Amino acid sequence: MAVVVPQFTCELPGTLRFVTTDIEATARSIHQVLRSSPTSSPIDRALHAKGTIALGGFTPSGALSDLTTAPHIVTVATSAIVRFSHPGGDPQVLDALPSGRGMAVKLATPDGVHDLVGVSSPAFLVRDGSSFLELLAARAPDPATGEPDPDAILAFVSAHPESLPAIQAAMTARVPTSYCSLTYNGLHTFFLVDAAGVRHPFRWSWVPVAGEAYLDSPVDEGLDLAAELTDRLARHPADAGFELEVQFGEPGDPTGDPTVIWPERPTVVAGRLDLTAIAGEVEPIIFDPTNVIAGVALDDDDEILQLRSATYGLSYAARTSRG
Repeated sequence: MAVVVPQFTCELPGTLRFVTTDIEATARSIHQVLRSSPTSSPIDRALHAKGTIALGGFTPSGALSDLTTAPHIVTVATSAIVRFSHPGGDPQVLDALPSGRGMAVKLATPDGVHDLVGVSSPAFLVRDGSSFLELLAARAPDPATGEPDPDAILAFVSAHPESLPAIQAAMTARVPTSYCSLTYNGLHTFFLVDAAGVRHPFRWSWVPVAGEAYLDSPVDEGLDLAAELTDRLARHPADAGFELEVQFGEPGDPTGDPTVIWPERPTVVAGRLDLTAIAGEVEPIIFDPTNVIAGVALDDDDEILQLRSATYGLSYAARTSRG
């Protein structure tokens, strides 16, 4: 049965945002600050430095066939490269550390590459580049303690209440039993574009087929999520999969602001991703949330989406330029 969703040809009244930031200059500043961290490694990513790569395939459900011309979302199964990661820039961070996690998927479609870059947070931390730089400054370690100054964090949240959902999620994050036991959210609004050129705003999530599961504290510091994934693929491969759930926008939903969580409403399963093996040597590889193909479109007013793409590009260039 066809999915019926509201049709939009532009952003909704009252939600228009115009990006005036110098994206490249701001991205350079962000990248420089990230690389100044004492735990940052020049041969690794500036963020999501520690990760594990797996291979798999995505099979569409066909539920979105009337809403997009993108073949891999309609009928064509595609191969996938999947990278699970920690959010920070420390490649040696312990898996036992409570924090969010990332899941980046690269689909090799007949018409090009489509990257779906998700995190376990329900929202992004900020809505623009200047706020992100302020957040990095607030989170900088105090020389006296080696830890961020709580007063600086409180002052930032007071000035940027839109950041509270993501910060609360980070502060209450638990340790997952597996990379495959978390839901990962795309955060940004994208558009499905149908054969008539009508744009349908949506957000997406990778939802684990085996359900969400977390470890009780205290957690063994020897926890190895890469080893757990290898074992899962060998013993329980049916539990190493995700459904791609799509939520459609309705009038009043902001589209250009990834700090805003849309109201809960029914979702549609667009397809299923199944992991099959741990990857061999596939690096260097970049996952860019602005990599989409015909039938899927970006929100041009989403400054953070543009900044993520530019910053990831700088990080990729830096780590691949070294012998």
